[in-house]
Amino acid sequence: MKSFYTFLFIVIYTASNAQDCNCDSIFYSVKNTVEKNYAGYFDKVNSQTQIEYEVWTKNSIEKLSTIKSDSLCYAETKKWLTFYKDKHIQLKFISPKKTTTAIVKTSKTIEILQLNISEIEFEKYLKSNAKKDKVEGIWENSNYKLAVKKMQPNLFYATVLESKNSNWKAGEVKMVIEKKDSSYNGTFYAGDKDDTSNHPVKVVDNILDFDIIFFENKNSASKVVRNIVEYEIQQDKQAPKLNFINSDLAVFSFPNFYGNSYEQLEFLLKHNKDKLEKTPYWIIDLQDNDGGDYSVGKQLLPYLYTKPIVDYNSKMRITKSNIQLWFDTYLQEYYNNLTKEKQEALNLELKNLLQNHNNEIYDDKPASSILKFDSQMSFPKKVGIVINKNTLSSGELFTMLARQSDKVSVYGENSTGMMDYGNLVTYKTPCKVINLRIPINRQNWLDEGFSVDKEGIKPDVYIDKTTKNWIDYVYSQLKK
Repeated sequence: MKSFYTFLFIVIYTASNAQDCNCDSIFYSVKNTVEKNYAGYFDKVNSQTQIEYEVWTKNSIEKLSTIKSDSLCYAETKKWLTFYKDKHIQLKFISPKKTTTAIVKTSKTIEILQLNISEIEFEKYLKSNAKKDKVEGIWENSNYKLAVKKMQPNLFYATVLESKNSNWKAGEVKMVIEKKDSSYNGTFYAGDKDDTSNHPVKVVDNILDFDIIFFENKNSASKVVRNIVEYEIQQDKQAPKLNFINSDLAVFSFPNFYGNSYEQLEFLLKHNKDKLEKTPYWIIDLQDNDGGDYSVGKQLLPYLYTKPIVDYNSKMRITKSNIQLWFDTYLQEYYNNLTKEKQEALNLELKNLLQNHNNEIYDDKPASSILKFDSQMSFPKKVGIVINKNTLSSGELFTMLARQSDKVSVYGENSTGMMDYGNLVTYKTPCKVINLRIPINRQNWLDEGFSVDKEGIKPDVYIDKTTKNWIDYVYSQLKK
């Protein structure tokens, strides 16, 4: 019998020599993209630094002229980018996957399977099938509603019924599951349809656990009904966590502010509301927090609030490619859900931006906004935020907001310093294994002479590196 994955889909490979990985092409593509689109370019290359920049660039070009290897070209181009002293500028090298065949494969195009079935038709199938497998059913989460149906003995398709991801349409197969004995394994098609990954699959009561993504069956006959968000928090190492230590301490841990973190924190706050409102000491652990969407952490602000909070806005470098990539990355789903009239209004707004402010650092919002809440909560009494050298981006931005409260003190060491420029988009280079991410927004606090990137966020209380348990230390300080 042919392997399952051979049966499952056709993979078309493109040899590496079909792309332009000439080092000159890569370097000039990166250089031109940064100069024409990076939000910090005018700050970093100016009358005081122009000569230094030109010499730096000339030296890099001379070195690059002798390089033939993609990886060495990447390394030298990345070194050239250090001139900007911005950790948000990221050159990515995608190493070709190892293969046992004689031909080196570097990229693949995946055929997306199709199954034309409606939700009504599938429900009829479920009702008429008394011996259906436990993975069969309608499974959904905040982004997808899927129909999992047996296609062959021990082979199941998870077909999209509804999707909030504009890349995926009804009738496309999002996941394929193979059963062997009593265990399941599956192939997951990435959101942008450019890759697949294989994972163990299991059904836990009303939850379909696909290892990296979770779904619930709202019509499950299971005696135990689990909350999908709570289940995600338990299984996902990157999810925010809340632990109550002793009777007077609540510890929030945030590895990042990505993915479903907003919904997960929202659940934790609602589920533990009564207990949180009686707990005098809180610790918000942002050690190694590598950013994301700082609105996740902003859900905590009503608890921390003692006075109006200054929230700085940012401005975008307006270019055609920046706006297009920003739209594709952050606005497409929102746009798809608008009425036709609102879509036309947004189209006109973006068109006017380009016509009137092309290549400007622009936004019509004020330099900062003021966050106010109606009242001050009695608990917590004191809050310690813990940061370290690996706290960056939105982790730093949340710290800046939260520390304005009289309840809050920041402990640890200087953060990374990666916040003056943000709102990242990805630009391709002529070489498919190398791409460039740049920030297209500039924070308004720079106009007031303040910078996060130079030294990072400074804590109110430094913790000596010889202190083994920073959480215990902060707890002891809060109780004083």
